[in-house]
Amino acid sequence: MNIRRRDTKAESSTPRRARRARKVVGAASRVRVLSVEPRAQEKSKRGVTARPSQKRATFDIAAPRLVIHPWQTQRDWKASRPKFAAGVLIVLLIAALYAMFNLDFFFITEPIVIGNKIVPREEIVQVSGMRGWNIFFVEPRVVENAVRTLPEFQDVQVYVTLPNTLEIYMTERTPRFVWEVAGKNYWVDQDGIAMRPRGMVNNGWHVRDSEGKPVQYGERINPDAFNAAVSLINVWKESPRYFEWTKAHGLTVRDEHGWLIYFGSASQMQDKFTALNIVTTQLLRDKRTVAFIDLGSGLPYYQEVAAKK
Repeated sequence: MNIRRRDTKAESSTPRRARRARKVVGAASRVRVLSVEPRAQEKSKRGVTARPSQKRATFDIAAPRLVIHPWQTQRDWKASRPKFAAGVLIVLLIAALYAMFNLDFFFITEPIVIGNKIVPREEIVQVSGMRGWNIFFVEPRVVENAVRTLPEFQDVQVYVTLPNTLEIYMTERTPRFVWEVAGKNYWVDQDGIAMRPRGMVNNGWHVRDSEGKPVQYGERINPDAFNAAVSLINVWKESPRYFEWTKAHGLTVRDEHGWLIYFGSASQMQDKFTALNIVTTQLLRDKRTVAFIDLGSGLPYYQEVAAKK
């Protein structure tokens, strides 16, 4: 009979953990699954009374998130540089806009007026309306049109310079006549534009339009009377300073001898002046006294004054 000897040595050399593992992993082994129950239920099963759960009050506090070190690494800094630069630019832009529209540094105190000799400076500044304006809201074209409403100015130019300089350059009209019509006086320049009278006109002429109508400042006066007066002045350098215009005789002048000279309209004024010199020479030579000399109706003629007895 063969008896198989048990190798106790080999069995003893096997670790206990391995033997336990075999028992657990074997086919006859079973795994028990325990249900997880709340602690309160376990205590109730054991006969212990469970303590009622207490509700805790919670509060949410909204507070800004403060980041002391926003860029922990150089990589974070490089990634955030565009956002940081955009934020700085926005802040600078807001500060610049506030300064532009609120600081007195950019507001016009007194406009600079250059070229005025007749019109007072205060009147020009008042018409422009730019005193106390922000320099960024000034439109030069609008200011030019406002100043041009004064008929004394032939040309107006406006320049704006930062931070708060407004310069108004103008070319004034030169008055040549004091024009009297319908009991009202005007200043009239070389273009026939009526202006507000501001005293006497130096080296000027006075024209009385006895049958004309008043005009508005900036409008042209009677063109027939004006053209006749200008034509006579151009050919007669030492002409009298006082003219009169009527529809019947046109331009009328009283010369140094006290004679009335009727020149009519502006046509052929040079020929009329030449004829006047010839007639005047003959009358003075013959020692005749005349009431008037008419040069406007074709051939010149005159009317003598009857000798006193």
